[in-house]
Amino acid sequence: MTPVLGCVNRLGRGREPWPPHNEDVDLSKETWISIVVSLVIAVAAASSSPWWWHLIFRSSPAQASAIAGMSGGCAPFQVYAQNRWQPYGTAIREQPNVLSTQVGSEPGNMSLSVNGWVYGRAAYPTNTPPWNSGVWYHLTDGAGWVSFPGVRATPTSQDPTGLSKDGGDPAPTPANCQAAVQ
Repeated sequence: MTPVLGCVNRLGRGREPWPPHNEDVDLSKETWISIVVSLVIAVAAASSSPWWWHLIFRSSPAQASAIAGMSGGCAPFQVYAQNRWQPYGTAIREQPNVLSTQVGSEPGNMSLSVNGWVYGRAAYPTNTPPWNSGVWYHLTDGAGWVSFPGVRATPTSQDPTGLSKDGGDPAPTPANCQAAVQ
């Protein structure tokens, strides 16, 4: 005879299947919340790769940077993001062209290291000289390009009226730093 798993019923007679089946199971609110939270966590964990996945399946190499390179140039020198007129600061672009993608920005009077310059499309062609220049500076760290009107040789103070003709000291364009876009 095969033993049957079970337990003695409440009256002490016979065997009931284990675990006992009770059709009238009432779960508390806390139990239901626990079940729902457990299911949500299980679904969230199952919908992403496991922590060890990157060790087995290597991702493909990142796309090549769209930042235009530079050949030539010179030793790094310092310029400052303009802080004279709105919009304060300077935009960092992929290429020495105002129509290229902006990849970042720096706030006014932020020190920037540049290592060369090229001629490109003027960022503000209707500005008064020299702020209508088409010169673009290459950031030493390779993060992109900043326009001539976006930088100064020294830190500047803000002109909230926008009426001052004094834009500050123009950033230098040493002849030995002229470069070419790669």
